[in-house]
Amino acid sequence: MYSRKSIACAFLSLLWSASGAYSEEILEVSQDFVESYKNRITIEGQFLVDASHSRPNDPSEDGDLHAAVRSSVIGLQTVAEIQNAKETPDAVSAMGNAVGDENGLAFAGVWRIWPEHGGDRQHIQVDGPGQKWTGPGPTNPPHVFEVHPLTALGNISLLGNLHLIDGYQYKTADDAFQRYESAHFEIEPLANDRVRLHMRMVGYNYVEFLMRLGKRFHRDPDGEFVAAGIYDLKGELLVRDLRVGFVKGSAPDVKQQGLEVGQCLHMIGIPRVDLALVSWRMNHRNDAQYPNVLNWSLPYEIIGVGVFDEPPRECGED
Repeated sequence: MYSRKSIACAFLSLLWSASGAYSEEILEVSQDFVESYKNRITIEGQFLVDASHSRPNDPSEDGDLHAAVRSSVIGLQTVAEIQNAKETPDAVSAMGNAVGDENGLAFAGVWRIWPEHGGDRQHIQVDGPGQKWTGPGPTNPPHVFEVHPLTALGNISLLGNLHLIDGYQYKTADDAFQRYESAHFEIEPLANDRVRLHMRMVGYNYVEFLMRLGKRFHRDPDGEFVAAGIYDLKGELLVRDLRVGFVKGSAPDVKQQGLEVGQCLHMIGIPRVDLALVSWRMNHRNDAQYPNVLNWSLPYEIIGVGVFDEPPRECGED
């Protein structure tokens, strides 16, 4: 179980940290943003579309459609992604037709902070949508913020796209959660109610695992968070207690609502920074019983984006 890291994991983490490929990615946002979205699964508003792929990725590459967007509700270089995009050509067309349109396009989707494509840049949240990216790779500007997956684009619902990706090889739970659990993270409080997050690249989207329901909190307007144990497909416990979120009305959400505490769900998910834990650590930074709380490991959670057509199963032990 990775909450008690083995010597082998620690050694592997040391090798990753020593690698030049794991350069630091810095995100600076307002504390108001952290507080506003720490218990929200989704974000919505209007965005400007600067560039969009003309067609989705091949399913073997994940099947997403990527677009470079900017929004005043975000204030950062952002990439928006449509999951299983080939199934909704009208949404693909809507994204393409919106490129350069100063009126923008209404959107809703899962907000996602994750160290994966930050590049050698600091990402500073600004008022308004910010400046258009004019460097190479117009659909993939250096970024640590995504709307992924989109759940609506204009008047087109994309909730039905949140399902398994036929033809894609998911990341294995053992490998992915080992990386998440050993990742570097630091919180730096700033003046003017700002906070800077120091991260190193992790990646590893679309991981397949078993989720064992531990505790329900309450339904929110945009879905539900639960506390869960994370297991690999052989039933080995990887993470004892992790927050997992489900988008309201999606297939994973419908499926998980039928779970009883102790039952397990076979699913896929994507990781993101847990802003609720960022907030908690900020609020306890002067508490002597939590030494070095701002330098604890990566605070992350999982958002369910696909579920297998299987009945709830047993896994793990009480």
